[in-house]
Amino acid sequence: MKNSLLIVTFILSGWLTMMVGVELGKGPLFDLRGVPIIFATLVFRDPRHVFIIGLGISASRFFVNGITPSSLTGSINIAIMGLVAAGLVMLYERRQLWGYRKKATISLLTINIVQVTGIAIFGALSRELYLKQIMPFTLPLSILLGALFLFIINDFYKEQLQADELRDNNLLLMEQTKELEDKAIQIMKSSKYKSDFLSNMSHELRTPLNSIIVLSELIRENTASQEHDENFEYADMINSSSNELLRIINDILDLSKMEAGKMDINWGEVSVEDVTQLVYHEFAHLAEKKQLSFEVLIDEEAPQMLVSDGQKLSQIIRNLLNNAIKFTDKGDVALHVYKDKLTECIVFVVKDTGIGIDEVNQQRVFDTFSQEDSTIQRKYEGTGLGLSICIQLTNLLGGKLALKSTKGVGSEFALSVPLYPTMK
Repeated sequence: MKNSLLIVTFILSGWLTMMVGVELGKGPLFDLRGVPIIFATLVFRDPRHVFIIGLGISASRFFVNGITPSSLTGSINIAIMGLVAAGLVMLYERRQLWGYRKKATISLLTINIVQVTGIAIFGALSRELYLKQIMPFTLPLSILLGALFLFIINDFYKEQLQADELRDNNLLLMEQTKELEDKAIQIMKSSKYKSDFLSNMSHELRTPLNSIIVLSELIRENTASQEHDENFEYADMINSSSNELLRIINDILDLSKMEAGKMDINWGEVSVEDVTQLVYHEFAHLAEKKQLSFEVLIDEEAPQMLVSDGQKLSQIIRNLLNNAIKFTDKGDVALHVYKDKLTECIVFVVKDTGIGIDEVNQQRVFDTFSQEDSTIQRKYEGTGLGLSICIQLTNLLGGKLALKSTKGVGSEFALSVPLYPTMK
């Protein structure tokens, strides 16, 4: 629509220049019909549009003096100018580094020379009269006035360039947006397929694993009275390995749910004592096996209840305690619970005297499938999912998880959870 309106405007301006031109009895002596065509070579990028403008001004020539031999020759001359102007546009598209002044100069001289040549060949005036007595005055005047108009419309040309550049950028942005939307749809589909696959696989794997765990526990119970029995040791190994594999499967499923945004939060009243007693009984025997001191300390000022998701809160603390015991070979592991008076939050601190973490790797350990020691020969096994799940569950509960650690001295993870959920 914009191009159509511009084309009509240029044709009308060409008709107006012929209406106000200087004439003799046999036809026009001088006008600025070439100026709209010159300017069109600088505004339009499509040579067809410029040629249409030339044909439009050529046709409008008949509305100035009617259908006469003079009008016919003038119309042919203008059509040729339009054809040459279209060729200039094609040239400028190949030489896009040329500036406005260079293009304007080439168009001004070329179109005026074509106009003079056309009048000399097709004009109603005597060729000798025109070339000797009229052209030496009209050609310089036409070039001078054309240059004046081109100087005046320089700002319009710059605005046109900016509009074209903005249009190109918008088209590019639309294409990039479409590509991003397509990629986003593909990622969503891939994420859904992955979540469905993990959910189905975890269900299929957990069923036989639970059977193995139950059977290994029965074997252990039946052989527990027999000292140094190999069956008891084998059953214990099977039970430990199966529980570890089940924990990994559950971690992967939880991670998949969180990535898919399907992790539901069940808010309710949670007893601090129940949570701490539960994890104490779960990890006391693991600490005893490694001959570690393990204790739970609850400050008197610590709240007895909070509103949170008890299952996910316990899962975070279990992951932190599991890591603390796994990465501690001697010393102690402690769970300390207190109330932060500044933030009015309850804080669960898991502290150990284990291997510690270098400062440069402290942020890295929270990344998915990442550990401080990621080499194949690392001493401590694991998937690197535990802390990643902890940080995401902490965010879901509206809390914060902070780490303080010194290599070779130990680590301290502080889980800060609000007493009441923050509604967003």
